[in-house]
Amino acid sequence: MSDIYQAITNQILDSLEAGYLPGIGNPWDPSSRTPLIPCNAVSGRQYQGINVPLLWGMADKRKYSQDRWLTFRQAKEAGGSVRKGERSTLACFYKPMKRQILDDAGDPVLDEEGNPKEKSFAILRGFNLFNVDQCDGLPDAITNPPPAGGEAFDGFETLDDFISGCGIKVTHSLDRDEAGYLPRQDRVLLPVKSRFHSSESYYSVALHELTHATGHESRLARPGITEFDDFGSPQYAFEELVAQMGSAFLCGHFGIRNEAFDAAYIASWIEVLQSDKKAIFRASGAARLAAEFLKQVHQENRPQASTDQPIKASAEAKPTRRPQADDQDIELFGHQWPLGDSVKLDSTVDRGSLRAQIYRLKQLGYELDTATQTWIYSAVAAA
Repeated sequence: MSDIYQAITNQILDSLEAGYLPGIGNPWDPSSRTPLIPCNAVSGRQYQGINVPLLWGMADKRKYSQDRWLTFRQAKEAGGSVRKGERSTLACFYKPMKRQILDDAGDPVLDEEGNPKEKSFAILRGFNLFNVDQCDGLPDAITNPPPAGGEAFDGFETLDDFISGCGIKVTHSLDRDEAGYLPRQDRVLLPVKSRFHSSESYYSVALHELTHATGHESRLARPGITEFDDFGSPQYAFEELVAQMGSAFLCGHFGIRNEAFDAAYIASWIEVLQSDKKAIFRASGAARLAAEFLKQVHQENRPQASTDQPIKASAEAKPTRRPQADDQDIELFGHQWPLGDSVKLDSTVDRGSLRAQIYRLKQLGYELDTATQTWIYSAVAAA
């Protein structure tokens, strides 16, 4: 395929021109399924970034019953097969890279501070996936796997705990008709739950506004929040796209229907995507970072176990193997990929990216050595 950027953008544009975003824009249809974060049916690994709306969109379009996908080869190796005539779905692998700029003599070009200049570029390749509904002969472990061991959704109390534990002030009002985020006050404003027509509507809107709040200068410092110019501007329309997708990713994580959708922005989103074929990649990446940020802060704010023994065991536990990183980690860390046993972050990157890198390092089991300002993988530090 000659231009994967354009092919993927065209798929998202098709959905927008039909009046919705994949996995987000059809909450008025009670017969539609509740999308979960798409995953590989064999490994169980979740797809990330732009692949999430792509796979959601195709699952909706073709009426698949599950968000479980695999390659043609994986289906064959599992003992099954893809039915003849079935069409694949495009997904992509994205890897940003940096390379030193050299002069005609082959020497590095230096900036004003004497550091080598670099140019950024990306490796993007597409690959084809099939939904398990398109296959025959797959074992039950793939078509009907046991429940995942991730964050369990045990009633809406789980989401109440998540919202209260994100470290962002949320104010409810009896007489308020609209939800919003106020950057200057760093506060989310919501009508009381009783003003919403359903619980899913309340929580998806709350997650939308919390995604906006991650853009505050003290968190991920997104320009759409820190440099707010005006409602209806292209920059603000892009920020709304990030918030819509962030809310959708979190709803998919918790397994609830997403109903936070404002069709008023569709025309602006279409204009942004038509003018920049890479915009949807940036938006999905920013939404993914926002969702991971909120999950990480909530995890850090969760109360410790009530007994001394679990606390002690948790404190002494050290990972014995570095967790599997995903494609979005490659995007986040760029030229520092792959990560070694020690990581020295580049303090000159933008503040939002630096914070996101720090949160992700903590998730992966790294600890900061304050003396050297180097992140050390905890299994190594314990040796």
